[in-house]
Amino acid sequence: MMLKDAIHTLVTKIQQTEGEKPKPASAEELERAEEAGFPADLIEFYRECNPGDCLELKQRIWSVDNALVENQGAVPGCYLFPHGFVVFASNLGGDSYCLDTNVTTDEGCHPVVLFSHEVIEEGTPVSKIPSLRLEVASSLQEFLVKFANEELVDEPLYG
Repeated sequence: MMLKDAIHTLVTKIQQTEGEKPKPASAEELERAEEAGFPADLIEFYRECNPGDCLELKQRIWSVDNALVENQGAVPGCYLFPHGFVVFASNLGGDSYCLDTNVTTDEGCHPVVLFSHEVIEEGTPVSKIPSLRLEVASSLQEFLVKFANEELVDEPLYG
């Protein structure tokens, strides 16, 4: 499945539940996301679908602006982002779904991993971060389909 197909699946589900189609991100929002270092697949998602605040089913996918806040000023994102993990979604308990830009599959995708906000903090050793990541999808495409079908793993590792 291509990313555009996964986005279409998600948008269809959101329209069924909320009645409105999410709008694309503005050129300014996309520029801010690119400047921050968001990966190309996440930029492509936002080019098609940028929620006003978040898309919420059993989890939340953040807007560009909220994702920037999650990565620059919120725990655990502010401690993960410098190490290649880009927060773009969360569960309802505040745990973070991240694209792991440290890993690229043969298809050129980054896996999506889940981190607990309770175990990643300022003093967390960088060497411990890999043992706290839980891979929930092999790509953003797979994540979006699981999100739309309400099949995402919601429980992070606690070390």
